[in-house]
Amino acid sequence: MKRHLSLYILIMALLHTIPAMAQSREWKMLHMGNRHFNAGQYTEAERYYNEALKENPRSSRALFNLGDTYLAQNNAQGAMKMYAGAAKNETNKVIKAMSYHNMGYIYHKNEQLEEAIKYYKEALRNNPHDNDTRYNLALCQKQLKEKQQEEQQQQQQQEQNQGDNQQPQNPEQKPENQQPQGGMSNENAEQLLNLSRQSERETRERINNRPQPRRKQLQKNW
Repeated sequence: MKRHLSLYILIMALLHTIPAMAQSREWKMLHMGNRHFNAGQYTEAERYYNEALKENPRSSRALFNLGDTYLAQNNAQGAMKMYAGAAKNETNKVIKAMSYHNMGYIYHKNEQLEEAIKYYKEALRNNPHDNDTRYNLALCQKQLKEKQQEEQQQQQQQEQNQGDNQQPQNPEQKPENQQPQGGMSNENAEQLLNLSRQSERETRERINNRPQPRRKQLQKNW
């Protein structure tokens, strides 16, 4: 009986030790990944975060940090997948909010503003006190409003140009600058070209002067 009892105790001790060992290795891989990430060695960081995920496929920290690594390598699609996994698995609302924030950031940088707003709002539901998310949301809403106004103005300008071109003319009267075979006059064509150049220049200036959204950065002690 004592022999069986001793064997049972040994087996239980091993069962408790295995998860602890796995967790220890997971955290070791995370810290190694963080070290390489902070040194800008993203390929090595990616390898260590994937090793951490082998130990714990639901590790939200490994998923989030791997998302940062993909984003640093301009792999937005891969980053989005990792952040989505982190948001799904994490119970800590602050970390969950960080994942949603960075998903919004990716959409924001790609000028998919309505999608970005959706994820920023989800981040604020989980962490209402996050000033970075609040800033990004306000910026995104402002940019969406400006974009809608610009599209409306362009549509009105196109409709006005079409109306001007469709106005009936007296066949006996030929404007001085009109081409003999019909079509747009040289003067109107030059005006439209100048408007197009001005619009393109203003767009470039808006892009260059536009405030940039903020993203959540990797924490060294994760």
